[in-house]
Amino acid sequence: MLQAFIWMSLAFLCLAKVSPPQITMYTYNTIQEGEKNVLFCYAKGFTPPNIKLELMQGNEVIPNTNHSDITFEQNWKFIYFRYIEFHPKAGEEYGCRVHHNGKMYKYKLES
Repeated sequence: MLQAFIWMSLAFLCLAKVSPPQITMYTYNTIQEGEKNVLFCYAKGFTPPNIKLELMQGNEVIPNTNHSDITFEQNWKFIYFRYIEFHPKAGEEYGCRVHHNGKMYKYKLES
């Protein structure tokens, strides 16, 4: 019964207001060509929790990426991230394609 109440409350809060995600792209270490690193796409502050993050290399989706669980902050907005270990290549662009609530956004990793 309590679990049903929590889910109903969560659904109500999500329907009350749509908030697009705030996206941050970053790497674990400073980018150095050919050296192992981790690429992250971090989304926060969004509702409802229907989101899809895709890490990109050029115009291609990077396969077999890892992801977190969708969790929520104290204000009932959500957090989610996707990441992968990679070896950066010179001249290659890395980005994140975000699908949320019927809209698509593109972000590039700034070096």
